[in-house]
Amino acid sequence: MSVPAFDVCAYMRDPYVLYPADLDMGTMSSLSEPTLETLSYLWTVESNALDRMRDLLVTPTHAESRVTAFLSTWAHEQHWLGATLQALLSTNVRPLQEPDDTQLGRIRRAWDDRYRPTVAAIGTNLLNADITGAHMVTGWLDTAVVATVYRRLGRMEPALEDLMCTVGCLKDRHMAFYAPEAHNRLADAASARRIARVAVRRWRFPGTRYAGPAPARAAVAGFFADPGPRGAVAELDRTVAMFPGLTGARPVRTALGHLAPDAN
Repeated sequence: MSVPAFDVCAYMRDPYVLYPADLDMGTMSSLSEPTLETLSYLWTVESNALDRMRDLLVTPTHAESRVTAFLSTWAHEQHWLGATLQALLSTNVRPLQEPDDTQLGRIRRAWDDRYRPTVAAIGTNLLNADITGAHMVTGWLDTAVVATVYRRLGRMEPALEDLMCTVGCLKDRHMAFYAPEAHNRLADAASARRIARVAVRRWRFPGTRYAGPAPARAAVAGFFADPGPRGAVAELDRTVAMFPGLTGARPVRTALGHLAPDAN
């Protein structure tokens, strides 16, 4: 059974944009080093939004009008969110620097920049629109995990509580788009469910494709050591497992396992 679709037109008419000039940066100018470490990681993740658009738009997903309409506004929101995080880091005199690529990451980046778009365009076109369901599930996963980090950071750093709550609401709207899109597309086709199972099995924590697990581990792994965040992780996995064809999936728990120091 299908679930109600997200109102993309209303979303496009009313983007949720965070402008740095609208924030009182003075009240957020003395953040702790662990907080800045996490913000640096989040800035890296949010600033690389165009990489995700590239991955989607070289596939048959580019022909899905609802998805491309959503992504046009999503990219605008992502741009300004990245700018807000950048301003926050600059206020705290934190250098803006993406983490170094690992040796494997350098190979992956070269592949992604030179060959992946062509290979993906050819390979995924053989899968037709069934690939879009997998994109919606992994988009939901990326967004849900990062939203959890924002909200956890707001609870740990009182000066950021309001801002992190606002960002969490922005991410909630993104998830509200991905969830019904994923559910309905997976419910419609067994082939879409098979592709989604593979995508979820291969999913990894945001920001780890090129830099490896170390930056994410330093920034967020400690957030999930307490019982409260572990419950949030379990809830994320339960939600994924409710998508058609994904019963038993535990991608977030698995991805966090890859961040553990003894996993590498």
